[in-house]
Amino acid sequence: MEKNTAILVNKSFSGNLQQLSMLVRKPMVMLRAYYSHILERNLNMRQTWSLLNAQAAFFFAAFPADGPLMFRAACCLWFLHAVMKCRREL
Repeated sequence: MEKNTAILVNKSFSGNLQQLSMLVRKPMVMLRAYYSHILERNLNMRQTWSLLNAQAAFFFAAFPADGPLMFRAACCLWFLHAVMKCRREL
């Protein structure tokens, strides 16, 4: 009897963990579908992360207009690296 209860609890926990995983991944899946639609080709998650990295790098490179020069240079290098990686991935 105790063994059956432990198995039911374990299956329930596994099911809840799987639902939580799907809930956390859903925004990325939706974003991947959006990028695939815009680019008119199927993208995988790695390519989607690469595009997001390039967008974040652009944001940090373009907007800290009054930030320290070294920070702006580092962000520009990050942006250059992200764009080059995007070109390789896509």
